[in-house]
Amino acid sequence: MLLSFPYLHPSLWSGEPLEGLTFFDPGLVEKPFDNGFRPDNLPLDFKNANALINDCINFGEQFKDPSEMAYFGAVTADDFYEGSSMSIQAQLTERFTDVLEKNQKEREEKEARSKAQFVLLLAWFFEERMIELQGLEQGVKDSWKSMDKTMGVEDEDRLEKRVVDLGSAESHTGGVSDGQTIPLPWKRVIEALPGFIPEGTVLVCGDKEVQEAWEEYGIEFSQEKDGLFTATLPAWKFAGRRRAPEDMPLALRDVTVAVIK
Repeated sequence: MLLSFPYLHPSLWSGEPLEGLTFFDPGLVEKPFDNGFRPDNLPLDFKNANALINDCINFGEQFKDPSEMAYFGAVTADDFYEGSSMSIQAQLTERFTDVLEKNQKEREEKEARSKAQFVLLLAWFFEERMIELQGLEQGVKDSWKSMDKTMGVEDEDRLEKRVVDLGSAESHTGGVSDGQTIPLPWKRVIEALPGFIPEGTVLVCGDKEVQEAWEEYGIEFSQEKDGLFTATLPAWKFAGRRRAPEDMPLALRDVTVAVIK
């Protein structure tokens, strides 16, 4: 299976169209979408996944300045909800009480996958807001352009008289033009995915910034067929860690990544 990385939404895929490419579905929508992959072993169902995300939103709304809250992309899932007044970690534990009476290994595996799904749910929600914001920004710019035409500003006027083109004005919706975009926390995503992807899955990355980061980490990709270059390593190495995180068992698993150059 070819799985898009780092983005979970088809509309955010940054590479050329690739036949058979699928997108990870962490369970935040009620029904699986076309060319989406939703694993059978997700700890949280649709209802509980949405309840957890809503709790996260309520927790985040306590901060007037977003910079006051540690952005989850820079830390681990534990760091994100540690000390939360919403007791998010406790909620995760309560949702798999059926495992608590079983052996320790199974319980730890369930906990690890629950935390991993939490990260992927946050990534999915973040992408949703990013797509929404991009649409809002484009709508504002289109409105400016429409006003520009209504005022009768011609191209010759713009070039010869230096009339301001309202269509290129800053929309100030918090999008790219405002310089307020925050990159997707792909390092956390790649450490969470190993808990859910089947054997033989290849993560396909067309994002140049992510590829440049891997080059800085010294990761080498061998040439394969169909224009894909692959590498197989523990997930934590793709995340740029200097040493293996022993308390994150999923990140210790190998993943195969392909890049499109």
